[in-house]
Amino acid sequence: MRLNIVVFVYFILCFLGAQDSLVFNNIINIACNPVESQGRTGTCWSYATASFLESELIREGRGEINLSEMFVARNVYLEKADNYIRRHGKTNFGEGSLSHDLINTINKYGLMPNSAFDGLILNSEKHDHSEMSAILTSYLKAVIDNKKPSQLWKKGYTAILDVYLGSIPESFQFKGKNYTPQSFVKYLDLNSNDYINFTSFTHHPFYSNFILEVPDNWSNGTFYNIPINDLLDVAKNALENGYTIAWDTDVSGDGFDAKKGIADEKETATQELRQERFNNYVVTDDHLMHITGLVQGSDDRFYFLVKNSWGNELGLDNYKGYILASENYFHLNTISIMVHKDAVPKKILKKLF
Repeated sequence: MRLNIVVFVYFILCFLGAQDSLVFNNIINIACNPVESQGRTGTCWSYATASFLESELIREGRGEINLSEMFVARNVYLEKADNYIRRHGKTNFGEGSLSHDLINTINKYGLMPNSAFDGLILNSEKHDHSEMSAILTSYLKAVIDNKKPSQLWKKGYTAILDVYLGSIPESFQFKGKNYTPQSFVKYLDLNSNDYINFTSFTHHPFYSNFILEVPDNWSNGTFYNIPINDLLDVAKNALENGYTIAWDTDVSGDGFDAKKGIADEKETATQELRQERFNNYVVTDDHLMHITGLVQGSDDRFYFLVKNSWGNELGLDNYKGYILASENYFHLNTISIMVHKDAVPKKILKKLF
């Protein structure tokens, strides 16, 4: 009996050692800008989606352009506040949002390069929104508690944003030319209608669209609902054709290890299990990242190459700042994805439109 236990422990240790010594080879590696840090903020959605758009610009031949995540976050703070006041505080308000919230601001507010507005003040090197977020929340609650919002509350709210993020310039220089946020979008030639959001849950019919019931979907964005195997097909087809993916997922479970740079699941992935995890809050929309490629491990499995926004100190030596997420992890923990409409297989599009 003792010998059997020793042999069992030996094989377990060998298995764990094999997991730690996996070697990965790039299969697909789509161009993207360098890894950045969101600092102490809840603005992963802005970093992931801005990075996604930056890769879109590279793909379209516009070159590497560092978009301002904080310009977008600041504008979304305005939209969320208006929504919160109009709903008498009976909705979510906080730092979180989803990818479509960045896309929805493009036509109204435009975009800026990070060189024109980085949201850093007092010579700070990293963002920290903890104090600002608490003050904004308290301010809005005070407005609501007053029962009759005055015409001045937006000015006061904007003043807080100006103090903590800086005021937005009306125009700026980029590569020797003068732009406004709106004219910069025209220069970038980005079409906000080109992007589609997908999810996969059984509490709504497949191949329909619905408002995804997660707290950060404060703007009531709709998502096309498709089976999880179709969702995986969309992701793979996108990468195989040079398109990247904005990915909303859960990172709270034991399978996500940012330090090692690996996200994996041992349980067999099924549509039923992912629905159960979503229903009981095991899987929540707590982080957005940017899928930029596909790698294959020495275990003969495929992993998504995922650009994170937690700086470039974490992860495997050859993939600092990235997470390698197994297909099984994608199956079980994906909340939603956003892709360019041309990245979607035609057989799936036919079922949606």
